Amino acid sequence: MPRRALRLLALLLGLAPAAVLGQGLDVLALYGELQVAQPNGFPHYEITAGRGGARVSGGSVHGSRTRVEVLLDQPHAFLRLVDRGEGEGAPTLVTEVVAWIDPEGAPLVGLSEWGSRGGVPFGGRLRFYSRLSGRWNLVTAQVWPSLDTPLCGTPPEDVTEEAAGWDGLGALVALLPRTGTDVAAWCVGSSPRAGTGAMVMWERARGVFQRGAALVGPPSWPLAPSGR
Repeated sequence: MPRRALRLLALLLGLAPAAVLGQGLDVLALYGELQVAQPNGFPHYEITAGRGGARVSGGSVHGSRTRVEVLLDQPHAFLRLVDRGEGEGAPTLVTEVVAWIDPEGAPLVGLSEWGSRGGVPFGGRLRFYSRLSGRWNLVTAQVWPSLDTPLCGTPPEDVTEEAAGWDGLGALVALLPRTGTDVAAWCVGSSPRAGTGAMVMWERARGVFQRGAALVGPPSWPLAPSGR
């Protein structure tokens, strides 16, 4: 069915295209495509799904002393990885991947990563990728509002395609939605406004996110793959 017809069907049903179509996307397939298209910055974890659930290998931030847990929710196009080092005081790297559908029917994939120590995040990184042009492109600046300075009081972070591991972590952590379409953004770490948060709303008609209502802290950090 043509993209315009799919979009019209979603509007006639009174639902966001993301709610109608995003749940039909294979988030693991999109994850694999982006690993090939973005080899220098996209996470290197190898994930397989079988009858016994999802399995993951290939953690890189802790080398051989790593313990990676995975939560895969295919019906909601949601993936979370928790990479825990086994050494005392080792930081944890959390990775979330979620897929939306833009107004033209193309997938928009969000990649949120953050580091934490003792259960408290100290820095985060957020990127969005689009396949609208026929190939995967980094489109964070086109779809996501700048929140570093207005929300967290920190200089703007320019997250490149090559940033990986602990590199380029800023003072904003984005919790991607397992249900719904909106993102919870929190200031952490070096931010003078750590603990401040805001909802960032998905605008289906324009295919962009806009800052919404303030959030009251402290946030509940999903550092174990047991859902939130």
